[in-house]
Amino acid sequence: DFVGWTLVKTPKGMKVGQGIKFLKRIQGADFVEPNNVYRVSLVPNDPYISTQYALDQINAYGAWEYETGTSSRVTVAVMDTGIQGTNTELAGKLTGITHQFFDPNSAGAQSVDTPIAACNHATRVAGVAAAASNNSSGIAGISWGAKLLSLRLFDDGDCTDACGGAGCATTDASMINAINYAASINNSTTTGRIVLNMSIGEAIACAGPLQVAINAANTAGVVMIAAAGNDSASVNSPANCNYVIPVGGTDSSNKLASFSTTGPEMTNRGLVAPGVSVYTTDLSNGFAYADGTSFSAPIVAGFAALIISANPTLTSLQVGDLMRESADDLGASGPDSLYGWGIINVFRALRLNASGSLAGFKGEEKAIAYPNPFYLSRDKRITFAFPSAVSSEGLKIKIYNMEGELVRQIESLVWDGKNHTGSFAASVIYIFRIETDEKNFQGKFAIIR
Repeated sequence: DFVGWTLVKTPKGMKVGQGIKFLKRIQGADFVEPNNVYRVSLVPNDPYISTQYALDQINAYGAWEYETGTSSRVTVAVMDTGIQGTNTELAGKLTGITHQFFDPNSAGAQSVDTPIAACNHATRVAGVAAAASNNSSGIAGISWGAKLLSLRLFDDGDCTDACGGAGCATTDASMINAINYAASINNSTTTGRIVLNMSIGEAIACAGPLQVAINAANTAGVVMIAAAGNDSASVNSPANCNYVIPVGGTDSSNKLASFSTTGPEMTNRGLVAPGVSVYTTDLSNGFAYADGTSFSAPIVAGFAALIISANPTLTSLQVGDLMRESADDLGASGPDSLYGWGIINVFRALRLNASGSLAGFKGEEKAIAYPNPFYLSRDKRITFAFPSAVSSEGLKIKIYNMEGELVRQIESLVWDGKNHTGSFAASVIYIFRIETDEKNFQGKFAIIR
């Protein structure tokens, strides 16, 4: 069955490495290789996942094999225009009820039975971070298990076209009230640890009273993420406040988005994540593409939620350090004012959290196929991906059935589900083999008619 090779089973109690050393001493054994074990990357079955290029860019698929956000309770608090509580991709993720802070004269939380949206911005942000995932519906959030909390800072009349409505403004007082509230409920049985996403900003210095509230929230253990800003001369507030992680935006080629704001805060503690054509939830159970660092920030917020779920004992500063130390450097070598510490790498971060080191780490050398399963009646295509560090020169993808028969060979990363005769392939498990001049990869996927 193995041309030129013989499969050998080691005796009970003998380690693989010992067996290899023993077999190499046998005369006539030209080569000895381990019978490697392969695992399929965990790819959620959400039908629109093929539109979410960001998941591949940040290495989410590999990360989800180890943590989907369900190990410990974590809540992503969205300090924004209000999440639409009836959205089916978000309703089941909401914890408690919405809390409105747009009245600067009231420091207390104003509650309603169902979270309501002043406009679409927060609903889009929430979906990026923590939409319901692997539920055969819609998109996949970065953290499958994280809960959501709607902290609404905007009244219906506060929304401009930029955030989905008709004068878009909130105040330091409203933001401070919301931050103080998040800090007061952090680590409660209802919310668990809180990650505060702030996809809002203004090109001004961080106000003194706002910094005081942020300091207290950091001490309480709240991880704070904020959009760096769009088309500004400097990193916006609150992203420029101490203890807040500013997030810039990249495109599908890992280039800095034309609108992404830069500055020394990025060098000091910033990160980047995809922010161009981010597909996410919208009002009235819809979906939409969104641009801006507003949608890069919740990718990082969902990422932080995964880390905390895996290790809830980490302080807010340790979470930030872990995300920065595991990032993939972009632009000039080392941290810089454009890309910060680089684009987040979720898989590397979880590995670093688990082992304390990335020395010799080769866990990213895997290929995936998505959506998986591939529903022929619903999905137009299946997309294959492999590590971006490997050149695509000489690319060939061979698709086999479980009997080892070649079903189709293609020379692109997209397959329409048809075999070599032009008919749609049968509903079974398939093995794909990606071959390049530099390296080969293998994986599995399922087709369902």
